[in-house]
Amino acid sequence: MIKYLIQATNPLSQFIQITLYIPVRHLSQVRLQLPAWRAGRYQLANYVQNIRNLKVLAPFGKQIPIGKHTKDLWEFSPDHVGEYQVHYEYYCAKMDAGSCWVDDKQIYLNFVNCCLEVEGQSAERILVQVTHPSHFQSCTTLLTENDQYFASNYQQLADSSFLASQKLTHETFEIDKVKFHLWFQGKILFNLAEFKTKVEQFTKKQIKAFGEFPVNEYHFIYQLLPYPHYHGVEHQRGTVITFGPADSLTGREHMNELMGVSCHELYHAWNVCQIRPKEILPYDFSKEAYHKAGWMVEGVTTYMGDLFLLRSGYYSLKEYCETFEKILNRESVNFGWQNQSILESSFDLWIDGYVAGIPDKKVSIYTHGALVAFCLDAMLLDEISSLHQVMKILWKRFGKPKIGYTLEEVWQAVLSQTDHPIYFNQFYEDYIAGTEDIFPVVEKHLGTLGFELNTKSRADPLSSDFGVITQEDGKITKIHPASEAYNKLMAGDILKSQELTANRLRLSIDRFGRDIQVELQTTSTLYFKDYFLIDKKNNPKRMDWIAG
Repeated sequence: MIKYLIQATNPLSQFIQITLYIPVRHLSQVRLQLPAWRAGRYQLANYVQNIRNLKVLAPFGKQIPIGKHTKDLWEFSPDHVGEYQVHYEYYCAKMDAGSCWVDDKQIYLNFVNCCLEVEGQSAERILVQVTHPSHFQSCTTLLTENDQYFASNYQQLADSSFLASQKLTHETFEIDKVKFHLWFQGKILFNLAEFKTKVEQFTKKQIKAFGEFPVNEYHFIYQLLPYPHYHGVEHQRGTVITFGPADSLTGREHMNELMGVSCHELYHAWNVCQIRPKEILPYDFSKEAYHKAGWMVEGVTTYMGDLFLLRSGYYSLKEYCETFEKILNRESVNFGWQNQSILESSFDLWIDGYVAGIPDKKVSIYTHGALVAFCLDAMLLDEISSLHQVMKILWKRFGKPKIGYTLEEVWQAVLSQTDHPIYFNQFYEDYIAGTEDIFPVVEKHLGTLGFELNTKSRADPLSSDFGVITQEDGKITKIHPASEAYNKLMAGDILKSQELTANRLRLSIDRFGRDIQVELQTTSTLYFKDYFLIDKKNNPKRMDWIAG
């Protein structure tokens, strides 16, 4: 059995000391691979930059040479069979839902960051021991047997998290013999009993929709922080969610955000953790794993996560509409759809998927993907089916037997629910594989559900009337490509003053140290605008949509 011993001898240094015990049974080269990325974020993270002092000890304590084959792959030549020890330190100084953090109050680990994979022994069972002060409480998504932590194999280890803290608040509930845990590190200033009830309600709804839960135990692990933060990461046996400031959760708006990410991550327990593109089943953490399924992986989950908050009764219809409006308004300022399909943007996640990138190059697999998912759901509603019915098919066909899907197989599942394949195939060509504007289609399908999609001027007339978005300090961050300003201003210009006359706007600009004077003509065009929904009520199809 492979064993890991992890301890933090000086937590304030934020280094942990790791000893990996490897049973060597043959005198052949031993290769140790550290992951370069993690599940749920298709972007190289290069965790190797956090490692120092790596060395190998033979069975009798003698240090032996080890060399690097690539930036994060080591290899050594054993001269005896027996148990070898690999010693190294890992720097734990990033607080988010997918990283590691150590200080005097807690030890928080995502093992994919810091644990080496022993090539050729990835299928072996792994014992994990994390040493911490006796008064600390702990929780983990690892398997627990007789107060010991195990992973069935390296894939499970890399999909697991651990938290030990001076004080953890713990609640549980059970649904269909599956035990769910709620763990909280940090201040709880909201009504915990009410929170637990709401989580239980949307969990029940999701389980009922799929018919079963993928695992027999699941952990919601919350890091409630004193500063602004928002992040969640999915795992097969749980999720880690970092959120702050904790004080803000006394208000409904921020609680909606916490509930939103919680429901989203739970849906991932099926979608991605089990129903997964073949390109990432299993995960190869040593290199990029390109796939084009971003609209399935995150778009469907974003849409379904919000919808299940409505179906479970947590969201009122008004709150759901406000959440949908946020998606629309985030998408409305991005013209990446003109230049790249969501399939291409998914493939390019490894390049710039989680940062702004160059202007209007790509679309978001989250928000644009959610609009794609909504349209498909509305189209399937006309066929007396639903997008979730498709997901249930994919669960039975690919998720439960743990067989990776292709996008062609996903689309066949969609087409199995319609007698009008030409209509659906055209949608795929235009809005999934293509670069057509999806907003008119969204508006059409909102109408079939009894909502009217309207627009209004933004609070800032410079963005609405002239197509120029600025930061508080006057720095221009976005220019509408159809505006006159697109040919006269540039991103990075700093607006020093503006004067509006009857038909003209005069701007004084600091362009990287140069003073520039610019005039823009007033027009009747509304460039950047806010979208909002008007509820027309009394729509029978809507009831079917909400009921699922």
